[in-house]
Amino acid sequence: MEKNERDFYVAELIGKLLNGDISQEEYLWLKEWVNESAENKVQFEKLTDAGFLEKKLAFWDNIDNDKAWNELLRKLPEPESESVRRFNYTSLLKYAAIVILTLSISILLYLRNENRVKGNDKSQIAQATMIKPGSNKAILILGNGQKVALKNHTQVSINEDDGTAVSNKNEILAYKHAGKANAGQQVIYNTIVVPRGGEYQLVLADGSKIWMNSSSSLRYPTSFSGSERKVYLSGEAYFEVAKNARMPFIVKTDKAEVKVLGTHFNVKAYNDEELYKTTLLEGAVSVQSSAMINEIKPGQQVIINGQGQQKITSDINVEEEVAWKNGLFMFTKADIKDVMQQVSRWYDIEVVYEGKMPDLQFSGQLSRKVDFSGFTNILKYAGLNFTIKGKTVIVAK
Repeated sequence: MEKNERDFYVAELIGKLLNGDISQEEYLWLKEWVNESAENKVQFEKLTDAGFLEKKLAFWDNIDNDKAWNELLRKLPEPESESVRRFNYTSLLKYAAIVILTLSISILLYLRNENRVKGNDKSQIAQATMIKPGSNKAILILGNGQKVALKNHTQVSINEDDGTAVSNKNEILAYKHAGKANAGQQVIYNTIVVPRGGEYQLVLADGSKIWMNSSSSLRYPTSFSGSERKVYLSGEAYFEVAKNARMPFIVKTDKAEVKVLGTHFNVKAYNDEELYKTTLLEGAVSVQSSAMINEIKPGQQVIINGQGQQKITSDINVEEEVAWKNGLFMFTKADIKDVMQQVSRWYDIEVVYEGKMPDLQFSGQLSRKVDFSGFTNILKYAGLNFTIKGKTVIVAK
């Protein structure tokens, strides 16, 4: 790849990364480019710094576009026909902004002499760059207590005592029962524990699909029998439940039970958060806590407080509630502590606040694949400072 072509490609991938729509293959290519040299790392930091980009974009905003365009037309030769004029000029106008923005980012890759990063800042950048985003990893605890690490494309093939085949391929843990479950057979439970800085996907014996978020665990039968399918959740998970009208699916947390027949929903039940939330995307669910029970419709959410009291709300952004499952951070008017609570789980860091935090609200989205340095650069634009000491991040005004 030619150098100029390579720089344009880097610019394109950085744009995709910040927009949250970069593919796994593109992300790995960009990560390799960043790690090629310290210079590339600094350039990456600069091009994911909201303040830096804002200044560069402000330059284009201050240009008198009409005057500049008319001056260009005056210098160009007269086209042979009106149709050529329309193609060469009018059509180009339509794409000018896109080309300029892409080109400006690419040109910034050549501005090596603008690197005025101080020594201490360089140290902080280096430490932030070393804090990597989460990845697919988990611990599987089998019925006999054996623990199996699931990471780095681990291949697993196990047969439980009830005949259930357990396999781990392409970073998806899957269960398949050899025959029909016997109602009198002893139930064997497995537990998947997803640590901070991890996520994982599994498919249960009934075909239900589950996405597990960081710092979460799920206890479940290796095969289902009887009148219900019950699993036990701590943390957050997204469920796509296989339909079975004769055997409802129940998600039990510390504060509630979510009962469904077949549907798509998200349950957020972290022990270090006061509120538990169940968000419904498709189908129908009933949520029971204390002496309360409510049914919700798609697009609604049940919020449960520390006393088990429920509140149903329709004023939610469903995409935001399941953004983690789609590889994104997404916030709408979130304060810094709400933001950093999600961030700390994903990057496996401890967050400490120094002084009084400003009353700021954050809205927007960012790919969960970006290194922690890319995340802090966005927040620095809001006037926040970050000091990194190992895996501890100190946030100050």
